[in-house]
Amino acid sequence: MKHFPARIFFLLMAIGVVAFSTTSCFHDTTSDVSGSNTGDTLKRIVSLDGMVTELLYQLELGEQIVGIDVTSTYPEEELKGKPQLGHVSQLNAEAILALRPDLIICKKQDVNTPVLAQLISAGVNVFGITTTTHFNNAVEVARQLQTKLSISEASIGELTQNIALDSLRLANLLKETTHQPNILFLYARGTGRLFVSGSGTPVAAMLEKAGGRNAVTNFSDYKELSPEALLAANPEVLLLFESGLNSLEGMDGLGEIPGMAQTTAYQHKRVITMDGHYLSSFGPRAAQAAYDLALQLQTFSQTEL
Repeated sequence: MKHFPARIFFLLMAIGVVAFSTTSCFHDTTSDVSGSNTGDTLKRIVSLDGMVTELLYQLELGEQIVGIDVTSTYPEEELKGKPQLGHVSQLNAEAILALRPDLIICKKQDVNTPVLAQLISAGVNVFGITTTTHFNNAVEVARQLQTKLSISEASIGELTQNIALDSLRLANLLKETTHQPNILFLYARGTGRLFVSGSGTPVAAMLEKAGGRNAVTNFSDYKELSPEALLAANPEVLLLFESGLNSLEGMDGLGEIPGMAQTTAYQHKRVITMDGHYLSSFGPRAAQAAYDLALQLQTFSQTEL
């Protein structure tokens, strides 16, 4: 299988730098997590990460969001009408400046993308957060945001408690697990290019937390799927994003992938689909998502595996 870095699957190539005026910029720029809490003066937020967007709503700061990226899909109703800025790799500087942001939030690794680097040079306040694949990731990010926004300890305490309860519910469910199914995560956007998850991806972390085993561990990130590799992995369960299976036009389209019809998972119709953001963002509902996945895996285990 040909190796590709993970970003190829979720990003498009960065577009050219867009020229803009520096007169519309507001606060001093920082891309670390240090500094004093300036939340009282920060009212217009651009969120360039779906997990951050969900977290801000969880912390009752959603009304301050004036622009979002393409990965910001939850909470769906509240996000309707918010200016959509595309993907972090395809930003338009003028469109962002038109929103008059006091703070732009993104993942730390995205801070140096061309347009954000250009905005930083002009003095726009861009804040890069560090994320993990732990259930407490949302709490850790909230602590980072607390250095820039007014976030109460009560809000963080409630978030922490909710995650702890979801984690406990998952732990109790996994006590009943007697088999760790071999799971293959397939990333699909139509039949043209299909990729499978190796180690080190958020999805791989999630399926392991839910009581499964990753079907492929001999490489990290993602690789393009080949019939030979698919047959060698021979997963007991297939996991896809809902949008991925839809792009294949359902189970019939999935079965047309070379080698797929010969796998144990497909022959027994053991296919799980979940919302991509819910499954892989490790936001406030991460432990809940793991529970939902574990519940489906346990259903298979009790009846077929």
